[in-house]
Amino acid sequence: MVDFLERNVKTIFSYPGEQILPLYNEIEGSSIKNIMVRDERGAGFMADGYARITNYIGVCLATAGPGATNLTTPIATAYKDNSSVLAITGRCQRKYIGKNYFQEVNMDFLNFYKGYFVDKAEVSYIAKAFADCLFNKKPVQLNIPVDLYKEEAKDINITTYTDIYKDDETPSNNIKEIDVKKPLFLIGQGIFGTLSYKEIVKISKILEKINCPIATTFPARGVINEKLENCIGLVGRRGDLKSLLEADKIINIGSSLSYNTYVESVREKLLSKTENIQLKPKSIKELKEFFENLDVKNSSWIYKNSNKFQPSGDYSNKIYEIIKNIPEDAIIVTDAGKHTVFTCLLKTCVIPRNIISSHSFGTMGFGLPASIGVKFGTIDFNIDREVVLISGDGGFLMNVEELQVVAENNLKILMVVMKNNSLAEFCKIKNPNFNKIADAFEIDNCYIENVDEIGSEIKGYLKKNKPLLVVVETENEPLPKPNI
Repeated sequence: MVDFLERNVKTIFSYPGEQILPLYNEIEGSSIKNIMVRDERGAGFMADGYARITNYIGVCLATAGPGATNLTTPIATAYKDNSSVLAITGRCQRKYIGKNYFQEVNMDFLNFYKGYFVDKAEVSYIAKAFADCLFNKKPVQLNIPVDLYKEEAKDINITTYTDIYKDDETPSNNIKEIDVKKPLFLIGQGIFGTLSYKEIVKISKILEKINCPIATTFPARGVINEKLENCIGLVGRRGDLKSLLEADKIINIGSSLSYNTYVESVREKLLSKTENIQLKPKSIKELKEFFENLDVKNSSWIYKNSNKFQPSGDYSNKIYEIIKNIPEDAIIVTDAGKHTVFTCLLKTCVIPRNIISSHSFGTMGFGLPASIGVKFGTIDFNIDREVVLISGDGGFLMNVEELQVVAENNLKILMVVMKNNSLAEFCKIKNPNFNKIADAFEIDNCYIENVDEIGSEIKGYLKKNKPLLVVVETENEPLPKPNI
């Protein structure tokens, strides 16, 4: 198993336990970076963040019982957001399964998309799980009883390692011509296919040549630079709806058409004029040829929303100041809450994965561990971009223990906690001293009250090569109404 993993992954996020100890120890002695988290939830979210920035696969490892149950929310988050997370989990010996043994419980609850129970010492199990996870952009569980590690693998041959990349499914598209007065392209993250990150950033050059308005879903923002004239940007609940309504035909490439994109009040109307194109590009050349062969007529109409949200209160002004002072191509990872909405509204995305969030599940506690996974992904795949976490005070506390991973690995992440002492409009909360928490983890930190302090702190951070926790005291501010 470890031989297979060494050929295919660089980093694994794990927490040790009795039922996975043989595998855990073997990984420790391998070329794989084994990042020990402080809670299995952290392992799942880190694997998710890693998968999203690399457009590859993130692997997490957890023991049976409580180790696996702690993965439930991260795996559900990955499922809702189409993220390739492979969860390898432990199990008691096969003879004790179903017999109320220590930590024994049916673990099908992690099979939101698919899972494999490994009952034979065959490497093909992991090859199948890996391929399912990578090509379908969904989380997959690989559940392995501990006694199986004592058995000798029966199918070790080179094809086990190479066949996973033979994805013969090439979607056929009959669409060659678009001849309506007002066509609109809607791009979702499915357009990334299995492209490498370096290929993904080239998609914008292809799309900017299309004489047609292009809109994106939240996860696909930045696939085309939002400063370009033919880019409408985000559409849906927190974006533009007018262009969707005015278009005669919407050509959907790679969007799941969630309720955040096609909101409930106009959903049926939009679905009736949508044409879905199935693409799973394996190379940028394949994507380029598709668009070059597509004849788009009568496409001179351009509608670009000029009514961009402007900061008006203390909270949104401070978010805006953070965005202005970080590099425009920085990867911003958000948690779930008010800060995510303001970041979404105020950030102009210029490159893919400018913003990474728990889009469809709205998971609090996602931000910090996901930003750690993103950072490891940038290191492993030589992605030269700053990683910035913007979190609320409520969500940050949910997985605050993962600061130890940041400290141990000296991960250069700018971690911003927006401290408004509230959970949105639900209730007030009493917070601990976040700066003292950072001190306990030996992480540099600062406390900000005034908006004009933000710029100098960020400039100082960018010159160094270590993490910084910035606690921003802010007044509460109501959110603008969503477009529904």
